[in-house]
Amino acid sequence: MAYNILEKIFGSASRVKIMKLFLFNEATLFDKEAIIDRSKVSATEAVKELKILQDIKLLKKRTVTKKTETKTGKVSKKRIDSYILNPNFPLMKHLKNLLINNEPLQHADIQKRLNKVGKIKLIIISGVFIQCEDSRVDILIVGDQIKEKSLKNIIKIMESEIGKELRFSFLETEDFKYRNSVCDRLLRDIFDYQHEIVVDKIGLN
Repeated sequence: MAYNILEKIFGSASRVKIMKLFLFNEATLFDKEAIIDRSKVSATEAVKELKILQDIKLLKKRTVTKKTETKTGKVSKKRIDSYILNPNFPLMKHLKNLLINNEPLQHADIQKRLNKVGKIKLIIISGVFIQCEDSRVDILIVGDQIKEKSLKNIIKIMESEIGKELRFSFLETEDFKYRNSVCDRLLRDIFDYQHEIVVDKIGLN
């Protein structure tokens, strides 16, 4: 719901995705290819939205040299346009409050998406989902018959909407129970910091 509201405010889902990418990666230069890949937008949408964001001076354009290696081992150089966030944009604080400092995805939405990858028993979120920078992971998924490829695809889509790469881990139910019983370091690092339980069919509480 929150994402749909932002889409209406800013005019398009593609613009929201690209803006979030730069706001979460303030000092990073992205070329058009990287923007398309990370934001999961089309080339046409990327060109259109980048022009708008450059025109309003939210982004600055830089020309850099990119090296590529051919199959024969020959290295070629090409000048390409890249973009970086303008730290002096006058509405920066307000944009961050709207696009970053809020809940990026609601619990029900996260659960609905991840239910497609297997028999989900537990979902715990932290990190970027609840603005807790000290967290070791952003999301922990526990379940059985988890389709790893499908899970990674869903994570990639979530990353494009959030604007940031997600630190995630997934465990089979029995593996999780064993690790929990021996106070596994990964689980302790999750439980000892702020977190939220989205799904619990194991009975942690």
